[in-house]
Amino acid sequence: MRPRDPFTIPTPSQVRPVGQAPFWTPGQTVTWTFRRFDFDRDRAEVARPMRVIADGPDGAVLWLAGGTPTQETRIVGWEETNAHDVPLKARFRPLSEAPTRINVEGTWRGRGVLKIVPPQVPFSVWVLLKDAGDGGVRVEWYINLEATHQRSDDALFTSDHILDITFPIASMPLHAEDGRLDPTGAVFKDVDELAAAANYGAWPQEWSEIIRDNGSHLLDHLGDFGWAFDPAWETVARDLVGKARLGPASVTEKSFDQEHRAIPNGCYDRHHR
Repeated sequence: MRPRDPFTIPTPSQVRPVGQAPFWTPGQTVTWTFRRFDFDRDRAEVARPMRVIADGPDGAVLWLAGGTPTQETRIVGWEETNAHDVPLKARFRPLSEAPTRINVEGTWRGRGVLKIVPPQVPFSVWVLLKDAGDGGVRVEWYINLEATHQRSDDALFTSDHILDITFPIASMPLHAEDGRLDPTGAVFKDVDELAAAANYGAWPQEWSEIIRDNGSHLLDHLGDFGWAFDPAWETVARDLVGKARLGPASVTEKSFDQEHRAIPNGCYDRHHR
């Protein structure tokens, strides 16, 4: 079974898939936009300005520098709290009871993130740059499961699918010494949130199952996506660290720092154990 989207999100009428011309120009600024499945209710969305590094038939590569102003979302009643820290039962309510979300100002912290987006797949590959304990920069490879991407002339549209894949064990990295992509050390992150979305009625159980299956399929077919996982992207990301930041996004209200965080409770390995 090929990966598939559990739901669709509203997008502007003039969009096209990633990998289809006309392509963005390297150096151009485009807005990475996350829209929830219920976007039409509150019109709250994440919007992050990113610099185009490459774009073509193989996919798009975008850079978000540390310190870049962004637009994020918060839950009304929990405005001072990162949504990940809001109790699951309060966050994942049926649509008729779901909390209201609003747009807020944010800032991307850490050194930056390079996002590689293959065409026609429900995920993107993130090369995260963070401060190392010795004063240097460390790299984390990260797979963000999300809606198959659509793009306009100046924006990309997708939806975060909650579940992510990390490679936290140093002795079992994504890139093996012989050049293979090795899924042995893969860990699914935010499993508790994916389950809560179905268990508390925010969306159908089938959607969570589709997302979980998409992650398993990807790990079983990593070799099909060698371009997205090329170790050379790590070098590109390191070279981009410290270069000029982008200008402010369209933002309102309060400022929050955003970055994918360390692995919390609620994880399982690639065999869902």
